[in-house]
Amino acid sequence: MKRFYIGLVATFCVYAIALIIYFLKGNLFKIPLELIGTSADPHTFMTTQEITKAESLSRIRSLAFFLSTPLQMGVLLALLGTAIKFRRIAERLFRASFLQIVVFVLLFTLLMDVLLLPIDYFLFKIDQAYGLSTETLALFWSDHCKDFLINVLGTTVIVLIFKGVLKWSPNRWWLWFWLVSIPLILFVTFIQPVVLDPLYHDFQPLQNQELKAQILQLAARSQIPADQVYEVNMSERTQTINAYVNGIGGNARIVLWDTILKKLQPDEILTVMAHEMGHYAERHIYLGIVYGIALSFIGFWLAFHAYRSFIRRWGSIWGIRGESDLAALPILLLIVTIMSFASAPAQNAFSRVIEHRADAYAMKMTGDGNAAIRAFQHIAKENLSPVTQPKLVQWFRGSHPTILERILYFEQFDKR
Repeated sequence: MKRFYIGLVATFCVYAIALIIYFLKGNLFKIPLELIGTSADPHTFMTTQEITKAESLSRIRSLAFFLSTPLQMGVLLALLGTAIKFRRIAERLFRASFLQIVVFVLLFTLLMDVLLLPIDYFLFKIDQAYGLSTETLALFWSDHCKDFLINVLGTTVIVLIFKGVLKWSPNRWWLWFWLVSIPLILFVTFIQPVVLDPLYHDFQPLQNQELKAQILQLAARSQIPADQVYEVNMSERTQTINAYVNGIGGNARIVLWDTILKKLQPDEILTVMAHEMGHYAERHIYLGIVYGIALSFIGFWLAFHAYRSFIRRWGSIWGIRGESDLAALPILLLIVTIMSFASAPAQNAFSRVIEHRADAYAMKMTGDGNAAIRAFQHIAKENLSPVTQPKLVQWFRGSHPTILERILYFEQFDKR
């Protein structure tokens, strides 16, 4: 085991050095020569300092992403022995299986949270240093505690369902667990706008009545069942700008960050909102759910075989009793983390397709390519986002087309 962990650390160090060299080398954000001086060239709407900060921040965030994921995997492996101790504590405290699960999940989630907290805090301080975050330390801790409690509650429910399904159907639990996950996903998507989001943010009706009427007119044309537009107080957390339409059915909510109201012109805001409404009108939320469910079907099947193989081959080394042992939870989380990382390119490729579709919908609704170009120039400037990204970053982190690609698309309508 000692050799195994030494090898693991050595492999991670080589991987980390290779990533650092890659992200610190040369110009990763170079645009084609023929686009220099055009509306897609960041030098035409951002200062040199802003461009430098945007590229530097992108390097740091990408490096943190590619390092933190395998680091989390290593932490899960390293905690297998600790998971055994937590299981023993839970069994000594309670006889009831439900209470044992609650104690185990609470202890294990708390330990993981403490070990990975430095990464969250580092990124929080980075955003402050680059002038994007206005979040106070008190607000950071408040959000973090809410995340922790929701995570504990959600994990407890999932573990309870998992153990019940595993006991009922040891050889088909992956299929039944997949089927149970479908209504859970729909339930969370339904309650998010009215239950989860208000836990973090203060929502108020949009005060600009003229803009509200224009947005609701767009919503009516998009057949969105909404009679209200909300603005959310994000300026207490960030200087960045955003807007969205989320929820399903009658729970759909149209939301603008107060920062976008302050920094964009009304015609620019309308093109952004038309894009967001495109997701709803073209059923992208449902398509995303269906795509996720299909992908998770494959994922559950692979996880079942990987989990069973791991337990049978190496479980006894750590003292794991079997597949239903609470102490095996880190193994399941490890498999899920690996699969989530490996499937990121497929998930992002799908996301980029529907984001482009939403851009096309926005142009169909407004036909205002010039306003869309200005809106995304502001987004690049205010959010410190490079207009292009390296292929590796776009594959694993690029849920949207690059700003350069989107501006070039909007130019077609501007020329018309």
